[in-house]
Amino acid sequence: MSTDRLKAAFESGVPGCNWIVRFDEDGHAEAGSAADLDQIDNPGPGHVWLHLDCIDRRFIDVLRHLKTLTAEAREALAGDANHQFVEHADHTICGAIVDHQHAIDGPKEDTDFLRFACGPGFLITARRIPIYSAQATRRALADGVKANSPIALFELIVTNLCKCSASMMRDISVSLDRIEDNVVIEGRGRDQRAGLGHARRSAVRLARQVNGLQSTLERLEEASEAFDHKDFAEVATSLGQRADSLARDAANLQDRARMLHDEINAILTTETNDRLYTLTVITALILPATFVTGFFGMNTKNLIFAESESGTIYASFICLAASLGALLMLWRMGLAGTDAEGRAKPAPKARKRLG
Repeated sequence: MSTDRLKAAFESGVPGCNWIVRFDEDGHAEAGSAADLDQIDNPGPGHVWLHLDCIDRRFIDVLRHLKTLTAEAREALAGDANHQFVEHADHTICGAIVDHQHAIDGPKEDTDFLRFACGPGFLITARRIPIYSAQATRRALADGVKANSPIALFELIVTNLCKCSASMMRDISVSLDRIEDNVVIEGRGRDQRAGLGHARRSAVRLARQVNGLQSTLERLEEASEAFDHKDFAEVATSLGQRADSLARDAANLQDRARMLHDEINAILTTETNDRLYTLTVITALILPATFVTGFFGMNTKNLIFAESESGTIYASFICLAASLGALLMLWRMGLAGTDAEGRAKPAPKARKRLG
């Protein structure tokens, strides 16, 4: 079992801070401490990653201590985010992106905003619940992955976020494959509605998140000139392309789910029509016999077969003959027979008279 090199980063002693990680000039990560907060206001060699807990309101005191943060960055980190966005001012990029909740057994469908502020020599992130991308990035840094600049660290975080979304899309795709086999190949539609409903809801939520991330990263690419780092434009372009790919995959998932939904509805409609057809034929066969029994149930004089010892037998034969006559009429009209595939035969076309 590997040792977590950055475990000491959790013990920074700063209220409202989850961890502090500092990086040397080569991008190697080490557990940081409260003393590294001064490097945010006084950039030197390397950079610092400060990850805050928004539930602990003492994190606002940490933000007040950082004089280099702009008003926009403070609002992005401490405000109530309700959409994904990105802003830039005074060589600082800030905003919020949607990420998935991190649990012991992996990422969950529940989401929250990962707030961030990235500037020369620092990256500050904040969250309300454990976020997958931040946890995955910290583990990667503990395993030796390097981040030689704050924007490279931000790229690593967003990359892990995109990998998480892509993994969830693959799970949804596998579910749709299974449903598609049951619906198209086996013709089972009624018992697949619950699974398809869950897959569609997950696909819609992911598509909404990915589309918001795509537009946010597009604005990040437009803001690349405001950041004083030569690789920022390249990083922003790379992240934008990754988000575009995710958006296309999410749209494809939604299209597949919608087509399966239509296919299931078509199967259910066919089943309903078959049942209504059977019920109609049965009703048509019973209706003449019902009329006959109603006729012989009249309390009138001179009713035929009323005085006959075999009247019940004669009436039964009349009921059977009426039903057979109705069946023959339905067959001649093409409503009682079926073809090789179990469908009702079409009514025969009227012949044209010659001459």
